Amino acid sequence: MKKSIYIAFAFVMATLAGCKDYLDIQPKDKLIPNGVEDFRLLLDDQWTMTQTPGIADIMTDDLFLTEDQYGDVPQEYFQRAYTWSKDIFAADDDARDWGAPYKIIFYANTIIEGLAANPAGLSEIRNQVEGEVDFYRAYAYFNLLNTFSKQYNAATADKDPGVPLRLTSDITVSVTRNSVKEVYAQVLTDVNNAIKLLPAKAAFKTRPSRAAAYALAARIYLQMGDYDQAMAQANAGLSLQNTLLDYKNVDPNNSTFDAVFPVNVVSNPEVIFISSTTGMYAKNYSISSNIYELYNPHDLRTSLFFREIPDQGNYQFIGSYNDGGRTNVPSPFSGLSVAELYLIRAECYARKSETAKAMDDLNALLVNRFEASTFQPLAAASPKEALKTILLERRKELIFRNLRLMDLKRLNTDPEYAITLTRTLNGETFTLPPGDNRYVFPIPAKETTASHLEQNPR
Repeated sequence: MKKSIYIAFAFVMATLAGCKDYLDIQPKDKLIPNGVEDFRLLLDDQWTMTQTPGIADIMTDDLFLTEDQYGDVPQEYFQRAYTWSKDIFAADDDARDWGAPYKIIFYANTIIEGLAANPAGLSEIRNQVEGEVDFYRAYAYFNLLNTFSKQYNAATADKDPGVPLRLTSDITVSVTRNSVKEVYAQVLTDVNNAIKLLPAKAAFKTRPSRAAAYALAARIYLQMGDYDQAMAQANAGLSLQNTLLDYKNVDPNNSTFDAVFPVNVVSNPEVIFISSTTGMYAKNYSISSNIYELYNPHDLRTSLFFREIPDQGNYQFIGSYNDGGRTNVPSPFSGLSVAELYLIRAECYARKSETAKAMDDLNALLVNRFEASTFQPLAAASPKEALKTILLERRKELIFRNLRLMDLKRLNTDPEYAITLTRTLNGETFTLPPGDNRYVFPIPAKETTASHLEQNPR
Protein backbone atom coordinates (compact mmCIF):
# COMPACT_ATOMS: atom_id res chain seq x y z
CA MET A 1 0.00 0.00 0.00
CA LYS A 2 2.83 2.38 0.83
CA LYS A 3 4.40 1.77 -2.55
CA SER A 4 1.08 2.38 -4.31
CA ILE A 5 0.69 5.73 -2.52
CA TYR A 6 4.15 6.74 -3.70
CA ILE A 7 3.47 5.61 -7.26
CA ALA A 8 0.17 7.49 -7.33
CA PHE A 9 1.83 10.64 -6.02
CA ALA A 10 4.67 10.31 -8.51
CA PHE A 11 2.17 9.80 -11.32
CA VAL A 12 0.29 12.95 -10.36
CA MET A 13 3.55 14.88 -10.18
CA ALA A 14 4.67 13.60 -13.57
CA THR A 15 1.32 14.56 -15.07
CA LEU A 16 1.53 18.03 -13.60
CA ALA A 17 5.11 18.42 -14.74
CA GLY A 18 4.03 17.76 -18.30
CA CYS A 19 1.60 20.65 -18.17
CA LYS A 20 3.11 23.64 -16.44
CA ASP A 21 5.86 24.65 -14.08
CA TYR A 22 5.58 24.06 -10.33
CA LEU A 23 5.02 27.76 -9.76
CA ASP A 24 1.88 27.82 -11.88
CA ILE A 25 0.11 24.45 -11.59
CA GLN A 26 -3.65 24.53 -10.98
CA PRO A 27 -4.44 21.03 -9.63
CA LYS A 28 -7.97 19.66 -9.48
CA ASP A 29 -7.20 17.25 -6.65
CA LYS A 30 -4.51 16.92 -4.01
CA LEU A 31 -2.88 13.62 -3.16
CA ILE A 32 -0.77 13.96 -0.05
CA PRO A 33 1.25 11.01 1.28
CA ASN A 34 0.47 10.24 4.90
CA GLY A 35 3.01 9.24 7.53
CA VAL A 36 6.76 9.06 7.92
CA GLU A 37 7.03 5.87 5.85
CA ASP A 38 5.37 7.54 2.87
CA PHE A 39 7.64 10.55 3.22
CA ARG A 40 10.66 8.23 3.26
CA LEU A 41 9.56 6.76 -0.07
CA LEU A 42 9.31 10.22 -1.61
CA LEU A 43 12.71 11.28 -0.33
CA ASP A 44 14.29 8.12 -1.71
CA ASP A 45 13.17 9.08 -5.23
CA GLN A 46 16.74 9.91 -6.21
CA TRP A 47 15.78 10.77 -9.80
CA THR A 48 13.96 13.75 -8.31
CA MET A 49 15.73 14.60 -5.08
CA THR A 50 19.38 14.40 -6.17
CA GLN A 51 19.13 16.39 -9.41
CA THR A 52 20.95 19.73 -9.73
CA PRO A 53 21.01 22.22 -12.63
CA GLY A 54 23.50 21.29 -15.34
CA ILE A 55 23.33 24.22 -17.71
CA ALA A 56 25.91 26.16 -15.69
CA ASP A 57 28.72 23.82 -16.77
CA ILE A 58 27.81 24.45 -20.42
CA MET A 59 28.78 28.11 -20.29
CA THR A 60 32.04 27.87 -18.33
CA ASP A 61 35.60 27.80 -19.60
CA ASP A 62 35.97 24.16 -18.57
CA LEU A 63 33.93 23.08 -21.58
CA PHE A 64 35.14 22.93 -25.16
CA LEU A 65 32.96 21.65 -27.99
CA THR A 66 34.08 20.93 -31.52
CA GLU A 67 31.71 21.94 -34.31
CA ASP A 68 30.46 18.35 -34.57
CA GLN A 69 29.92 18.08 -30.82
CA TYR A 70 28.13 21.40 -30.77
CA GLY A 71 25.81 20.19 -33.50
CA ASP A 72 25.05 17.03 -31.50
CA VAL A 73 23.99 18.89 -28.34
CA PRO A 74 20.43 17.64 -27.78
CA GLN A 75 18.86 20.85 -26.46
CA GLU A 76 19.06 24.03 -28.52
CA TYR A 77 19.09 26.17 -25.39
CA PHE A 78 22.28 24.37 -24.34
CA GLN A 79 23.79 25.50 -27.63
CA ARG A 80 22.72 29.07 -26.94
CA ALA A 81 24.19 28.87 -23.44
CA TYR A 82 27.49 27.66 -24.88
CA THR A 83 27.82 30.78 -27.02
CA TRP A 84 26.59 33.08 -24.23
CA SER A 85 23.63 34.22 -26.31
CA LYS A 86 21.44 37.01 -25.00
CA ASP A 87 18.34 34.86 -25.41
CA ILE A 88 18.62 31.27 -24.24
CA PHE A 89 15.18 29.81 -23.58
CA ALA A 90 12.62 29.75 -26.36
CA ALA A 91 8.95 30.25 -25.55
CA ASP A 92 8.26 26.51 -25.56
CA ASP A 93 11.41 25.27 -23.79
CA ASP A 94 10.85 23.10 -20.71
CA ALA A 95 13.99 24.10 -18.81
CA ARG A 96 14.80 21.34 -16.32
CA ASP A 97 17.38 23.59 -14.67
CA TRP A 98 14.46 25.65 -13.35
CA GLY A 99 11.80 22.98 -13.07
CA ALA A 100 13.83 20.22 -11.38
CA PRO A 101 14.77 22.28 -8.28
CA TYR A 102 11.21 23.52 -7.90
CA LYS A 103 9.97 19.93 -8.06
CA ILE A 104 12.31 19.15 -5.16
CA ILE A 105 10.97 22.17 -3.31
CA PHE A 106 7.38 21.01 -3.91
CA TYR A 107 8.19 17.57 -2.50
CA ALA A 108 9.90 19.21 0.49
CA ASN A 109 6.99 21.55 1.23
CA THR A 110 4.52 18.67 0.93
CA ILE A 111 6.48 16.61 3.45
CA ILE A 112 7.00 19.52 5.86
CA GLU A 113 3.24 20.12 5.94
CA GLY A 114 2.59 16.40 6.24
CA LEU A 115 4.90 16.13 9.25
CA ALA A 116 3.15 19.04 10.92
CA ALA A 117 -0.27 17.48 10.31
CA ASN A 118 0.81 13.99 11.45
CA PRO A 119 3.00 14.38 14.54
CA ALA A 120 2.91 10.69 15.41
CA GLY A 121 5.92 8.53 14.61
CA LEU A 122 9.30 7.49 15.96
CA SER A 123 11.26 10.62 16.82
CA GLU A 124 14.57 9.41 15.38
CA ILE A 125 13.08 8.54 11.99
CA ARG A 126 10.96 11.67 12.02
CA ASN A 127 13.96 13.89 12.80
CA GLN A 128 15.96 12.30 10.01
CA VAL A 129 13.16 12.82 7.50
CA GLU A 130 12.71 16.43 8.57
CA GLY A 131 16.47 17.02 8.38
CA GLU A 132 16.63 15.54 4.87
CA VAL A 133 13.76 17.76 3.74
CA ASP A 134 15.53 20.86 5.07
CA PHE A 135 18.74 19.81 3.33
CA TYR A 136 17.07 19.20 -0.03
CA ARG A 137 15.18 22.48 0.02
CA ALA A 138 18.34 24.41 0.93
CA TYR A 139 20.30 22.65 -1.82
CA ALA A 140 17.58 23.34 -4.41
CA TYR A 141 17.28 27.03 -3.60
CA PHE A 142 21.06 27.48 -3.47
CA ASN A 143 21.42 25.98 -6.94
CA LEU A 144 18.60 28.16 -8.27
CA LEU A 145 20.28 31.26 -6.84
CA ASN A 146 23.60 30.50 -8.47
CA THR A 147 21.98 29.86 -11.84
CA PHE A 148 19.28 32.53 -12.03
CA SER A 149 20.46 35.32 -9.69
CA LYS A 150 23.39 37.67 -9.25
CA GLN A 151 26.39 36.79 -7.15
CA TYR A 152 25.75 37.45 -3.46
CA ASN A 153 26.87 40.95 -2.48
CA ALA A 154 26.13 42.00 1.10
CA ALA A 155 25.78 45.64 0.01
CA THR A 156 23.09 44.95 -2.62
CA ALA A 157 21.62 41.54 -1.70
CA ASP A 158 18.47 43.09 -0.23
CA LYS A 159 17.74 44.74 -3.59
CA ASP A 160 19.03 42.17 -6.09
CA PRO A 161 16.25 39.91 -7.46
CA GLY A 162 16.63 36.34 -6.33
CA VAL A 163 14.18 33.54 -7.13
CA PRO A 164 10.60 33.00 -5.89
CA LEU A 165 10.49 31.58 -2.37
CA ARG A 166 7.73 29.02 -2.21
CA LEU A 167 7.33 27.66 1.31
CA THR A 168 3.96 26.01 0.84
CA SER A 169 2.76 23.11 -1.26
CA ASP A 170 -0.23 25.22 -2.37
CA ILE A 171 0.90 25.86 -5.91
CA THR A 172 -2.07 28.10 -6.65
CA VAL A 173 -0.56 30.89 -4.53
CA SER A 174 0.94 33.60 -6.72
CA VAL A 175 4.64 34.32 -6.36
CA THR A 176 7.13 37.09 -6.99
CA ARG A 177 10.90 37.14 -6.94
CA ASN A 178 12.30 37.44 -3.44
CA SER A 179 15.55 39.26 -2.93
CA VAL A 180 18.88 37.44 -2.96
CA LYS A 181 19.20 38.24 0.75
CA GLU A 182 15.82 36.71 1.56
CA VAL A 183 16.51 33.51 -0.33
CA TYR A 184 19.96 33.09 1.20
CA ALA A 185 18.43 33.62 4.64
CA GLN A 186 16.00 30.76 3.99
CA VAL A 187 18.78 28.55 2.63
CA LEU A 188 20.86 29.09 5.77
CA THR A 189 17.86 28.48 8.02
CA ASP A 190 17.15 25.19 6.27
CA VAL A 191 20.73 23.94 6.20
CA ASN A 192 21.28 24.82 9.86
CA ASN A 193 18.09 22.95 10.78
CA ALA A 194 19.36 19.99 8.78
CA ILE A 195 22.63 20.00 10.71
CA LYS A 196 20.70 19.71 13.99
CA LEU A 197 18.47 16.86 12.85
CA LEU A 198 20.50 14.62 10.57
CA PRO A 199 22.61 11.65 11.71
CA ALA A 200 26.38 11.99 11.45
CA LYS A 201 26.36 9.56 8.52
CA ALA A 202 23.52 8.23 6.42
CA ALA A 203 22.75 4.64 5.47
CA PHE A 204 23.07 5.57 1.78
CA LYS A 205 25.04 8.31 0.07
CA THR A 206 21.93 9.35 -1.85
CA ARG A 207 20.53 10.42 1.53
CA PRO A 208 21.95 13.51 3.20
CA SER A 209 23.84 13.19 6.47
CA ARG A 210 25.08 15.72 8.99
CA ALA A 211 28.45 15.57 7.25
CA ALA A 212 26.69 16.45 3.98
CA ALA A 213 24.84 19.34 5.61
CA TYR A 214 28.12 20.73 6.97
CA ALA A 215 29.68 20.36 3.51
CA LEU A 216 26.75 22.16 1.88
CA ALA A 217 26.93 24.92 4.48
CA ALA A 218 30.66 25.32 3.79
CA ARG A 219 29.94 25.64 0.06
CA ILE A 220 27.21 28.22 0.72
CA TYR A 221 29.30 30.38 3.04
CA LEU A 222 32.25 30.26 0.63
CA GLN A 223 29.99 31.56 -2.13
CA MET A 224 28.81 34.35 0.18
CA GLY A 225 32.39 35.34 1.00
CA ASP A 226 31.98 34.50 4.70
CA TYR A 227 35.30 32.73 5.14
CA ASP A 228 35.09 32.36 8.91
CA GLN A 229 31.84 30.43 8.65
CA ALA A 230 33.00 28.49 5.59
CA MET A 231 36.05 27.32 7.53
CA ALA A 232 33.99 26.42 10.60
CA GLN A 233 31.58 24.33 8.53
CA ALA A 234 34.41 22.65 6.62
CA ASN A 235 36.09 21.78 9.93
CA ALA A 236 32.86 20.29 11.23
CA GLY A 237 32.35 18.26 8.07
CA LEU A 238 35.91 16.95 8.08
CA SER A 239 35.54 15.93 11.72
CA LEU A 240 32.88 13.47 10.55
CA GLN A 241 34.33 12.35 7.21
CA ASN A 242 37.88 13.06 6.07
CA THR A 243 39.14 10.06 4.08
CA LEU A 244 40.49 10.83 0.62
CA LEU A 245 40.65 8.38 -2.25
CA ASP A 246 44.26 7.60 -3.13
CA TYR A 247 44.36 7.68 -6.92
CA LYS A 248 47.47 5.50 -6.88
CA ASN A 249 45.15 2.64 -5.98
CA VAL A 250 42.71 3.28 -8.81
CA ASP A 251 42.97 1.26 -12.01
CA PRO A 252 42.10 3.52 -14.97
CA ASN A 253 41.14 0.42 -16.97
CA ASN A 254 38.59 -0.79 -14.42
CA SER A 255 35.65 1.16 -15.83
CA THR A 256 32.56 -0.77 -16.94
CA PHE A 257 31.24 2.18 -18.92
CA ASP A 258 33.01 4.18 -21.61
CA ALA A 259 32.85 7.55 -19.87
CA VAL A 260 32.92 7.21 -16.11
CA PHE A 261 35.31 7.26 -13.21
CA PRO A 262 36.50 3.68 -12.58
CA VAL A 263 35.48 3.58 -8.91
CA ASN A 264 31.97 2.91 -7.70
CA VAL A 265 30.56 6.18 -6.37
CA VAL A 266 29.06 4.42 -3.35
CA SER A 267 32.33 2.81 -2.27
CA ASN A 268 34.39 5.95 -3.00
CA PRO A 269 35.41 7.03 0.53
CA GLU A 270 35.56 10.74 -0.25
CA VAL A 271 32.01 10.99 -1.59
CA ILE A 272 29.82 12.50 1.14
CA PHE A 273 26.59 12.96 -0.79
CA ILE A 274 25.61 11.93 -4.32
CA SER A 275 23.84 14.33 -6.65
CA SER A 276 23.87 14.63 -10.44
CA THR A 277 23.43 17.42 -12.95
CA THR A 278 20.52 17.54 -15.36
CA GLY A 279 21.12 17.64 -19.09
CA MET A 280 24.30 16.63 -20.88
CA TYR A 281 26.02 13.43 -19.84
CA ALA A 282 29.71 13.31 -18.96
CA LYS A 283 30.55 11.64 -22.28
CA ASN A 284 29.51 14.83 -24.08
CA TYR A 285 32.04 16.97 -22.26
CA SER A 286 35.38 17.91 -23.76
CA ILE A 287 38.15 20.23 -22.65
CA SER A 288 40.76 22.07 -24.66
CA SER A 289 44.42 21.14 -24.64
CA ASN A 290 45.07 24.34 -22.63
CA ILE A 291 43.23 22.95 -19.63
CA TYR A 292 44.84 19.53 -19.97
CA GLU A 293 48.25 21.21 -19.88
CA LEU A 294 47.51 22.64 -16.44
CA TYR A 295 48.11 19.17 -14.98
CA ASN A 296 51.57 17.88 -14.07
CA PRO A 297 52.72 14.89 -16.18
CA HIS A 298 52.80 12.79 -13.00
CA ASP A 299 49.30 13.86 -11.97
CA LEU A 300 47.07 10.77 -12.05
CA ARG A 301 44.03 12.89 -12.81
CA THR A 302 45.20 13.17 -16.41
CA SER A 303 44.44 9.50 -17.04
CA LEU A 304 41.47 9.19 -14.66
CA PHE A 305 39.69 12.40 -15.69
CA PHE A 306 40.43 12.59 -19.42
CA ARG A 307 41.15 10.70 -22.60
CA GLU A 308 42.41 12.11 -25.87
CA ILE A 309 40.02 12.39 -28.78
CA PRO A 310 41.84 10.89 -31.79
CA ASP A 311 42.90 13.29 -34.55
CA GLN A 312 41.50 16.35 -32.74
CA GLY A 313 44.12 17.34 -30.19
CA ASN A 314 41.40 17.73 -27.56
CA TYR A 315 40.45 15.68 -24.55
CA GLN A 316 37.19 14.17 -23.42
CA PHE A 317 36.12 14.31 -19.78
CA ILE A 318 35.59 10.85 -18.25
CA GLY A 319 36.13 11.71 -14.60
CA SER A 320 32.62 11.91 -13.18
CA TYR A 321 32.44 10.11 -9.85
CA ASN A 322 29.02 8.76 -10.84
CA ASP A 323 29.61 5.29 -12.19
CA GLY A 324 27.99 3.83 -15.26
CA GLY A 325 24.51 2.98 -14.15
CA ARG A 326 25.38 0.78 -11.18
CA THR A 327 23.78 3.36 -8.90
CA ASN A 328 21.37 4.71 -11.53
CA VAL A 329 23.18 8.05 -11.66
CA PRO A 330 25.09 8.21 -14.97
CA SER A 331 24.82 12.02 -15.23
CA PRO A 332 27.83 14.07 -14.10
CA PHE A 333 28.53 14.08 -10.37
CA SER A 334 27.68 17.37 -8.66
CA GLY A 335 27.62 16.16 -5.08
CA LEU A 336 29.67 16.87 -1.98
CA SER A 337 33.09 15.40 -1.30
CA VAL A 338 35.91 15.38 1.19
CA ALA A 339 38.22 16.82 -1.46
CA GLU A 340 36.02 19.88 -1.82
CA LEU A 341 36.07 20.41 1.95
CA TYR A 342 39.88 20.32 1.99
CA LEU A 343 39.95 22.91 -0.80
CA ILE A 344 37.41 25.14 0.94
CA ARG A 345 39.36 25.04 4.18
CA ALA A 346 42.65 25.64 2.38
CA GLU A 347 41.22 28.70 0.61
CA CYS A 348 39.86 30.06 3.89
CA TYR A 349 43.21 29.60 5.58
CA ALA A 350 44.92 31.48 2.74
CA ARG A 351 42.41 34.32 2.91
CA LYS A 352 43.04 34.54 6.67
CA SER A 353 46.83 34.72 6.03
CA GLU A 354 47.50 31.29 7.54
CA THR A 355 49.72 30.23 4.68
CA ALA A 356 51.29 27.12 6.22
CA LYS A 357 47.91 25.62 7.18
CA ALA A 358 46.54 26.44 3.75
CA MET A 359 49.34 24.60 2.00
CA ASP A 360 49.16 21.68 4.44
CA ASP A 361 45.52 21.12 3.47
CA LEU A 362 46.31 21.41 -0.22
CA ASN A 363 49.22 18.98 0.01
CA ALA A 364 47.09 16.52 1.98
CA LEU A 365 44.84 16.36 -1.06
CA LEU A 366 47.48 16.37 -3.78
CA VAL A 367 49.62 13.58 -2.32
CA ASN A 368 46.66 11.34 -3.17
CA ARG A 369 46.58 12.53 -6.77
CA PHE A 370 50.16 11.85 -7.94
CA GLU A 371 52.14 8.82 -9.01
CA ALA A 372 54.10 7.15 -6.23
CA SER A 373 57.30 8.96 -5.20
CA THR A 374 56.73 11.81 -7.67
CA PHE A 375 54.86 14.34 -5.55
CA GLN A 376 56.81 17.26 -4.14
CA PRO A 377 54.83 19.20 -1.53
CA LEU A 378 53.90 22.67 -2.73
CA ALA A 379 55.03 25.76 -0.82
CA ALA A 380 53.96 29.39 -0.92
CA ALA A 381 55.91 32.48 0.14
CA SER A 382 52.80 34.51 0.92
CA PRO A 383 49.05 34.17 1.47
CA LYS A 384 48.48 35.66 -1.99
CA GLU A 385 50.69 33.02 -3.62
CA ALA A 386 48.96 30.30 -1.62
CA LEU A 387 45.53 31.52 -2.69
CA LYS A 388 46.47 31.53 -6.38
CA THR A 389 47.83 28.00 -6.11
CA ILE A 390 44.75 26.75 -4.25
CA LEU A 391 42.32 28.31 -6.73
CA LEU A 392 44.19 26.67 -9.60
CA GLU A 393 44.08 23.28 -7.89
CA ARG A 394 40.41 23.81 -7.10
CA ARG A 395 39.70 24.21 -10.80
CA LYS A 396 41.66 21.08 -11.66
CA GLU A 397 40.15 18.92 -8.93
CA LEU A 398 36.51 20.02 -9.19
CA ILE A 399 36.18 20.20 -12.96
CA PHE A 400 32.62 19.54 -14.21
CA ARG A 401 31.15 19.43 -10.70
CA ASN A 402 28.66 22.28 -11.35
CA LEU A 403 30.98 24.57 -9.36
CA ARG A 404 32.96 26.48 -11.97
CA LEU A 405 30.23 29.05 -12.69
CA MET A 406 29.91 29.70 -8.97
CA ASP A 407 33.66 30.25 -8.76
CA LEU A 408 33.71 32.55 -11.78
CA LYS A 409 30.90 34.67 -10.37
CA ARG A 410 32.48 35.07 -6.94
CA LEU A 411 36.04 35.52 -8.19
CA ASN A 412 35.06 38.03 -10.87
CA THR A 413 34.21 40.49 -8.10
CA ASP A 414 37.95 40.74 -7.38
CA PRO A 415 40.03 42.36 -10.19
CA GLU A 416 42.95 40.18 -9.14
CA TYR A 417 41.10 37.05 -10.28
CA ALA A 418 38.57 38.34 -12.81
CA ILE A 419 38.91 36.88 -16.31
CA THR A 420 37.28 37.32 -19.70
CA LEU A 421 36.05 34.09 -21.26
CA THR A 422 36.59 33.55 -24.99
CA ARG A 423 35.62 30.74 -27.34
CA THR A 424 35.51 30.26 -31.09
CA LEU A 425 32.93 28.25 -33.01
CA ASN A 426 32.46 28.00 -36.77
CA GLY A 427 34.94 30.83 -37.25
CA GLU A 428 33.08 33.20 -34.92
CA THR A 429 34.60 34.41 -31.65
CA PHE A 430 32.45 34.86 -28.56
CA THR A 431 33.48 36.68 -25.36
CA LEU A 432 32.07 37.00 -21.86
CA PRO A 433 33.62 39.79 -19.76
CA PRO A 434 33.67 39.59 -15.96
CA GLY A 435 30.49 40.84 -14.34
CA ASP A 436 28.51 40.63 -17.56
CA ASN A 437 24.74 40.26 -17.20
CA ARG A 438 24.97 37.00 -19.13
CA TYR A 439 26.52 35.33 -16.10
CA VAL A 440 22.96 35.22 -14.78
CA PHE A 441 20.70 32.93 -16.78
CA PRO A 442 17.36 34.29 -17.91
CA ILE A 443 14.28 32.84 -16.25
CA PRO A 444 12.59 30.50 -18.75
CA ALA A 445 10.08 32.31 -20.94
CA LYS A 446 7.29 29.95 -19.90
CA GLU A 447 7.73 31.06 -16.32
CA THR A 448 7.90 34.79 -16.90
CA THR A 449 4.74 34.53 -18.99
CA ALA A 450 2.78 32.30 -16.62
CA SER A 451 3.81 33.86 -13.31
CA HIS A 452 4.67 37.39 -14.52
CA LEU A 453 8.11 37.27 -12.97
CA GLU A 454 10.65 40.01 -13.50
CA GLN A 455 13.16 38.89 -16.14
CA ASN A 456 16.92 39.11 -15.63
CA PRO A 457 18.60 41.78 -17.78
CA ARG A 458 20.77 40.30 -20.49
